[in-house]
Amino acid sequence: MKILAMLPFLEKKEIDLLIDEVLEEKVDIKLYQILPYATEEKIDAIISRAFSDDSIVVQMKHLLPFLNERQMDVMYEAYRDGVIKHCCVDENEMLPYLSKEKIKTIFEEQLKKMNLEIKESIKKAFDEINPDEKE
Repeated sequence: MKILAMLPFLEKKEIDLLIDEVLEEKVDIKLYQILPYATEEKIDAIISRAFSDDSIVVQMKHLLPFLNERQMDVMYEAYRDGVIKHCCVDENEMLPYLSKEKIKTIFEEQLKKMNLEIKESIKKAFDEINPDEKE
């Protein structure tokens, strides 16, 4: 029987152990195959470990669908600050997982980088497109 077939039936501590084994490259399973079963706490640990331990290779793009909003913000900030290498993930891959507020912030940052001021007409257009953002 394959381990992958057992994943839905394993306990959290067994999943955590398996993730550790995958990160240490002791088993021939891809991390993205286990991530749907990982806890929020384990994903936090994976992110922290990947940022602090160069011997751990994590394709950050595989984490994206499993991150909560806080974790996604941490991931984006790490990318922006150069902690995550551009070869592992890029902004375009992150966009679908970012909050509307974060996308709006990035948009404004990009305009500032291009030395453009945000004009009232752009704000109005953005508000018309996303009326929920007015709150």
